[in-house]
Amino acid sequence: MGILNYLIIFLLLIFPIAELGKIQLGAVSFSLNDIAFLTVATVWVIVDYKKINRIKFNLLKPILLFSAVGLFPLLINSLSLTPNSFFVSLLYLVRWVLYSSIYFVLMTRDKKFLEQFKYLLVIPISLFLLIGFVQFFYYPSLANLFYLGWDEHLYRLFSSFLDPNFAGTFFVITFLYLSYLSWETYKKKKTNKTILLSIISLINLITIYLTYSRSALIMLLVSTTTFLVLTKKLKLVGFVLAALILFIFISPKSFQTEGTNLLRIASGQARIESANDALKIISQNPVFGVGFNAYRYAQYKYTNLTDAKWETTHSGAGTDNSFLFVLATTGVVGFVIYIYLLYRIFILGRDKSKNPVSIVLISVLAGLLVNSFFINSLFYVYILEWIWILAALTEATENN
Repeated sequence: MGILNYLIIFLLLIFPIAELGKIQLGAVSFSLNDIAFLTVATVWVIVDYKKINRIKFNLLKPILLFSAVGLFPLLINSLSLTPNSFFVSLLYLVRWVLYSSIYFVLMTRDKKFLEQFKYLLVIPISLFLLIGFVQFFYYPSLANLFYLGWDEHLYRLFSSFLDPNFAGTFFVITFLYLSYLSWETYKKKKTNKTILLSIISLINLITIYLTYSRSALIMLLVSTTTFLVLTKKLKLVGFVLAALILFIFISPKSFQTEGTNLLRIASGQARIESANDALKIISQNPVFGVGFNAYRYAQYKYTNLTDAKWETTHSGAGTDNSFLFVLATTGVVGFVIYIYLLYRIFILGRDKSKNPVSIVLISVLAGLLVNSFFINSLFYVYILEWIWILAALTEATENN
């Protein structure tokens, strides 16, 4: 199979470790997933360097442009940063580029491996679900990790992401993907696989509600509607949406807390404050931003991020709105280029309309665009990883 293919499979298997495999060294943190990505990318360059020039990567230009526009303002603002702050900020950009490498790696795989890969993705999804249910029943609160910058999230399912909003967003992506695989195996009359995938998909749907994440529920409605429209199941739209909304009212309410109350207002107020802080930073650096990702240090300079742990608190590195985050870190110039990147991904899905994976890609992106107004989901690396995977699976059909 080749060493690179085995490394890709290993990358999948350790994905569910996520935040549980993170190591914090002062202001710098890295995870086992980061190390695995670095290994895969390095081996890919060594092993597949001859293939790289023969393949057309439709997303290469926008990825390079956004990387450049993230680095340029960081270099400009480097004089106002300490060497350590500059290094930490640069690592965020390196990580963003590193995770995008999975798109390029998969594009050079052969058709046989990619077909196997599509079903291998069910393994990390299932493991992540399993970790989520174990956590929900046996580890219902993160209160003991509050000192590390984590919120309590009492009686909410957050799995190994340690955050129910990001976990819920990921579950929406995997629900759509599992639905696609279920339909594909059904058409191929693979009954056993269809039943198994359908069961996992149903369990996946339940976990979305157990996160009590409103942003995930909104994404579920948007993405599912888009998916049904693109698959021309228009008659099902009303019924499915009604069922999804009804499920909100019958989901478990055994542990009624602020976090499990879907009408809670505290988090909404926090998001408004986060947006106001982002707007202050944008007003001071409108053209090129503060650099990707020197947002923590810009918050310290322009806002009220002044507590003793400001260099390590999770809220310090970003804002809850992905688009405000782009504007703050890369300015108007970077924002335009980032919109171009999203546009190119949408075009990729449209042009590959004969490839069913493209329907999943477009549906997921449609939901993420709405979801990312409430949480910074477009820059959460574990979600980003799966966007690149879906993009590669969509485009690679043309090259095999």
